[in-house]
Amino acid sequence: MFDFPSPDYVILDKQERVGCIFAELARVRDHQLSRVNVFVLDKPATHFCLRCFLLEVTMKAIRIHQYGDASTLKLEEVPRLSITDDQLLVRIRDAGVNPIDWKIRQGYMKQVRPANFPITMGQDFAGEVVEVGKNVTEFASGDRVFGFAQGTYAEYAAAPASTVAAIPDTLDFTIAAALPTAGSTALQIIRDVVAAKSGMTILIHGAAGGVGSYASQIANNLGARVIGTAASGDIEYLKSLGVDEIVDYQRERFEDKAIGVDAVVDLVGGDTLARSYGVIKRGGVLATTVQPIDEAAAQHAGIRAVQVIMRRNARDLVELASLVEKGAVKPRVSETMNLNQAKQAQELSESGKTRGKVILKVA
Repeated sequence: MFDFPSPDYVILDKQERVGCIFAELARVRDHQLSRVNVFVLDKPATHFCLRCFLLEVTMKAIRIHQYGDASTLKLEEVPRLSITDDQLLVRIRDAGVNPIDWKIRQGYMKQVRPANFPITMGQDFAGEVVEVGKNVTEFASGDRVFGFAQGTYAEYAAAPASTVAAIPDTLDFTIAAALPTAGSTALQIIRDVVAAKSGMTILIHGAAGGVGSYASQIANNLGARVIGTAASGDIEYLKSLGVDEIVDYQRERFEDKAIGVDAVVDLVGGDTLARSYGVIKRGGVLATTVQPIDEAAAQHAGIRAVQVIMRRNARDLVELASLVEKGAVKPRVSETMNLNQAKQAQELSESGKTRGKVILKVA
């Protein structure tokens, strides 16, 4: 069907009838074309989609071929993805950078989930639907969406429809991309594990970080009193989030201000987590995202302790977007960088010196 007169053009044979040039995507990929300009030689004999006038068959993506430091991140030209019946093909506009991204790169999870290299990095996105699987009925091409997918540091990603939600008209792509992982983790901790409500006191370690800032606001919105630990430079930021009491961990011990709390949300780990068992009242709860819990310490303190693993789902994304629309949650984006700055973006996230989210601008 295709004639290849040059690396830049594909000509449809006038003797052929085609339903859509996308059916020939696999063949085009074999020629390593980055962009295809379609010329029709005989319109009456040829049927194709309007979107086929300009068809991208490869895409730019940030990938790693081995575990290591940020120098392993490579910007590469790769074949554009195909989707399954239950997925969406999304044109990525913005991608969120999360600690889990550089932890995967460093091999933190290789004993549990070994990598099948090469890996396209990233899991949070906001963008536009360009194609839907045949089982997907809730989305259509052109819809603005955000959510989770594997490999979002790229121009396109294949996202399960079950982990995607519509972006409200009042939210832009950057704010939407800042929500999925950090926002969903915070929501599931505060709503489901801690079950925050009016009258409770919750101590949040790392309250100025990505998850911590969302957790502080969600708990406050549910009527709980929030004590947050943070560095000196983050005190004013936490005040702006409505945190009731702030512990400068560089100058004071949280045990002096938080005794007999209903719950602790630990986003720091290490010695901070170990000391937290002793400040929770009996019958209270400790939730951590960082490391396994100490069962003996929890039993001795008479508390419930949970290591939280976030569950990806569209329902929580919808709830988060609603909270942002209402002004109950105010995402903070600390840095925006271009896709080719993924190395710097991950290094910044890894430094622990960001206040809010780091976002990659893909398009």
